[in-house]
Amino acid sequence: MAGGINWDSSETWERMVAAIVASGVKLDLKSVAAYYGTTYDTLENRFRKIKKVAATLKAEVDGGERGEVATRPKSNPRTPRKAKTSKKDALTTVAHGRVTKASPNKKSIVKQEQVEGSASSAFDDPMDGDLV
Repeated sequence: MAGGINWDSSETWERMVAAIVASGVKLDLKSVAAYYGTTYDTLENRFRKIKKVAATLKAEVDGGERGEVATRPKSNPRTPRKAKTSKKDALTTVAHGRVTKASPNKKSIVKQEQVEGSASSAFDDPMDGDLV
């Protein structure tokens, strides 16, 4: 595995625990022993080796031998967007997946009556002249 970490290796997990100890995390070995199902003395004995590896890792980091891992650079904080101007657009009036339309002003409906005989229309007499 070129450049990768073999997470199935016991040495990898030992270095992981050593790195956690080197970071300054205080472990309560008595409660860890209760959760793990072993005795305090067993964990203390095992952690002697891990504490030595942690001291080596800490010395490498403090001495500059082990550099910081390249992390993703933080982007500049975004400038807040300006408030949108309210435009009467069909898409801005969409609510709940349906387009709402402005209701027309209610006009009084005036029924027009047709007056017979007083007005003639061009459609009244289809044979009115200009046929070619």
